[in-house]
Amino acid sequence: MGEGREKADRTDLSGRAVLLTGGGAGIGRAIALTLAEHGAHVAIVDRARDRIDAVIEEIAATKGSAVGVTVDITDESSINSAVAAVAKGGAGIDVLINCAGIYDELKSAHGTPTDLWRRVFAVNLDAAFMLIRAVLPYMQKAASGSIINIASVSGIRGGSGGAAYTASKHGLIGLTRSVAWSYAQEGIRCNALCPGAIGDTRIMDDTALDPVNAARCMPVMSLAGEPGRPSSIADAALFLASDQSSFVNGVVLPVDGGWSAG
Repeated sequence: MGEGREKADRTDLSGRAVLLTGGGAGIGRAIALTLAEHGAHVAIVDRARDRIDAVIEEIAATKGSAVGVTVDITDESSINSAVAAVAKGGAGIDVLINCAGIYDELKSAHGTPTDLWRRVFAVNLDAAFMLIRAVLPYMQKAASGSIINIASVSGIRGGSGGAAYTASKHGLIGLTRSVAWSYAQEGIRCNALCPGAIGDTRIMDDTALDPVNAARCMPVMSLAGEPGRPSSIADAALFLASDQSSFVNGVVLPVDGGWSAG
């Protein structure tokens, strides 16, 4: 077998079931399309049915395989029911991608209401924890699995998000490393991607940013250059989901065009 063919085969996800949150738009949509293109059966979890259906139609148009589940990922019972349904339909869950996330209006600690703090943590961190906990028994039974958490450069920096968003993404990275270490001997990997400035996403739609913090952050964020594309994150997710990354575990990978290196 030639070298080129061998490399191509290592991104083949045929027969693998992927559960993806936030798959209805932006980065999640790009991940869904990319993994389906490489043979995965993708279960798209999103709060908006219309967005789910639109992505499923795109995948079907390219002869890919996908289903949709409308779930409130902040509700534990709904998560457990959704995971059980997806696992039963696909005979397991091979890849979990926690992509759903919300922003915090770039508010500093003193200006962050408790309800906003709790809402951001509920979506960005608590949901990821509950989903990981729910899929682990299926991965343990299979003695394999890849968990990919979509964190942020805010998880490795202090000034590209507000207090709640930054803290939640730091927490997600801590969770990633803990899971990676705890389950490595069972064949389960857990890694995090840290997107930088990415265009064509919905995370800050209809979000009124704190004007003082925005004035401080935007000049720094602009140093990253042109925003990246959701497809750049999707390509990195494909790598972590596939056999190409079989010895990659506990990695926190910035995908930010070099922004975090400066």
